[in-house]
Amino acid sequence: MKSLPEWTDLRFFLELARSGTLSGASRRLEVEHTTVARRIDRLEQQLGATLFDRSREGYELTEMGHAVLPHAESMEAAVLAAQDQLSDTEVAVRGVVRLGVPEVLGVRVITPLLARFLQEQPDLSVDLLVQPRFANLANREADLGVTLDPPSTGRY
Repeated sequence: MKSLPEWTDLRFFLELARSGTLSGASRRLEVEHTTVARRIDRLEQQLGATLFDRSREGYELTEMGHAVLPHAESMEAAVLAAQDQLSDTEVAVRGVVRLGVPEVLGVRVITPLLARFLQEQPDLSVDLLVQPRFANLANREADLGVTLDPPSTGRY
């Protein structure tokens, strides 16, 4: 084994082991079936072992594939646990944001929602720039801009 396998390759391995077909794994992973095949080939090359028996009916784990499976599942469980822990951790939101908005939208919609939002985020300050035109972000008139229509010029 020349290098350690990538976690993403092991994800492809797990999905193929679970679905039994390239098309099933590709649907679950939202990639082309050729990508799944390429990732499995790379993983097998890195591990120096055949992980699947290929047939017309699909893919079936070999003895080595069965040996790798619990390790890949453990890695998946660790990644999911980390993701759960991180999603429970609150990210501190602080600083000043200048928000440019059209007049009616700013007064009737944004302002009532902003009051409650700022109570939940006491370290954040929002300068609401209520304007009859789009705030020029390139000239740093605002940090964020809300429009009712998409801009017709510029890179926005």
